[in-house]
Amino acid sequence: MNDALVDNPTRVVLAERRTLFRIGMRKILDEAPGIVVTHQVETFDDLFRHTRELPDVVVIGCLVDVPRAPVAARRFLDGRPSANVLVVDDNTALPDAPRVGVLPLSSGPDEFLSAIRMLAAGYAFYAGPAPRSAERDEPPVERITRRETDVLRLLVHGRTNSEMARNLSLTESTVKFHVQNLLRKLRLPNRASAVAYAYETGLINVGELSETVRRP
Repeated sequence: MNDALVDNPTRVVLAERRTLFRIGMRKILDEAPGIVVTHQVETFDDLFRHTRELPDVVVIGCLVDVPRAPVAARRFLDGRPSANVLVVDDNTALPDAPRVGVLPLSSGPDEFLSAIRMLAAGYAFYAGPAPRSAERDEPPVERITRRETDVLRLLVHGRTNSEMARNLSLTESTVKFHVQNLLRKLRLPNRASAVAYAYETGLINVGELSETVRRP
């Protein structure tokens, strides 16, 4: 195991009242290298109490006192706006926060771990279809270039602008230009939407992230 993972593990708090779900998620995380579950709670009050010192990722499902995960997540972010939150729920829109993930209940262990690692790297995550315009007369999106596709792949993998620049042998300003250009062409408002687009179009699968979303 990488010594850096042992010395600086990803700290996770599990908030889920359903025993089988909670035990299953705990088992997946306990068996993953470089991840430590610091607390597991069943109520919103306990969640808030055990996150005074924020972990790297907070996983929110169905709670005793706030059974709807999206509601619990938004209420939690009102009090802990800088937290990285993974909402495990179906049909959940991405909350308006910089580092929030949404994962459907049908997701597998690899997808769950990939979402945790991507959030810990500081990126939003949405494993569902991206919202698209319903207007029939809207012109098709522009085709992005091969270089812009490379940038999008690295963006999905949680790379920063400087990391993408090193990986592609470009300047950081050129990377920023490519990011802005692909967002404009795809008519997407932000990077989180670009990640959703990448999954929707099949550019990358959640399970492909695995270890690669962890920053070097």
